[in-house]
Amino acid sequence: MKKILFLLLLISTTVFAQTEHGLLVGAGAGFPIQDGAVYMTTPHYGYNNDVNVNGMLGYRFRFLANQRYFIDLDASIGFQWMQVYKYKALLLGDIDKIPEGDYVIPPGESFTDFIMPISIAASWNYRLTDKFHFGLGVTPTLYVQPQAVFDLSIMAKVGYRLSKHCELGLSYQYGCLNTLKHFNDGPALGRRGHLSDLMLSVYIPFVIK
Repeated sequence: MKKILFLLLLISTTVFAQTEHGLLVGAGAGFPIQDGAVYMTTPHYGYNNDVNVNGMLGYRFRFLANQRYFIDLDASIGFQWMQVYKYKALLLGDIDKIPEGDYVIPPGESFTDFIMPISIAASWNYRLTDKFHFGLGVTPTLYVQPQAVFDLSIMAKVGYRLSKHCELGLSYQYGCLNTLKHFNDGPALGRRGHLSDLMLSVYIPFVIK
C-alpha cells in the first residue's frame, strides 16, 4: 500500500512539476447543422440559422508541458450571436419550384439569438515539432442562454508556439447532441439542429515550466 501511495505521489509530482497555465482568448465562426429544414409543427415553420459572431474567454492548464505528449484542460465561457430567418413553410403540394428545381422560400421574419456556452475542454496533444502540435479531445458544454441545455462536443485542433508567452491555435468542435431543439421558446417553434464552430485562439502562458 505504501509503495502504491509513493508511486501516485511521484506521478502527481512529475505531472504538476511540468504544468503551465495561462489566459485563453478566441474568436471564430459558427456552423449550425441541419438549418433550413422544415419540421412538423402547427403551423409549419422552416428556419435558416447563421452564427454571425463567435467569441471565447477562458483559462488553460497544460499538463506534462515539457513532453512530446501533453494534456490541455481549458475552462471557458463563449459568446455567440445567431441570426435566424423564420418562415412559414408551405405544404409539399403547394410549394412552387423554379426551373432549376430549388424551392422558393416564402417571406418571413428575422430575429437574433444570444447564445452563452460554458465548457471544459480536455484534449490529448502530440508535438510534431518543437513549435507545432495537433490534438483531439472532448468538450462537455452547458448552454445557459437562451435555454439551459447540455451538449457534448468532439474537438480537433492544431497549435503553433510563436514564443514562450504566445501560442496560436485553430480548433473545430462538433456538437453531438440536437441542441437547437431546446432553443424553441418564443419565436423559434420547431427548430432543430446541432451546433459546431471553428475557433482561432491565442494562448498566453503566465506560468511556464
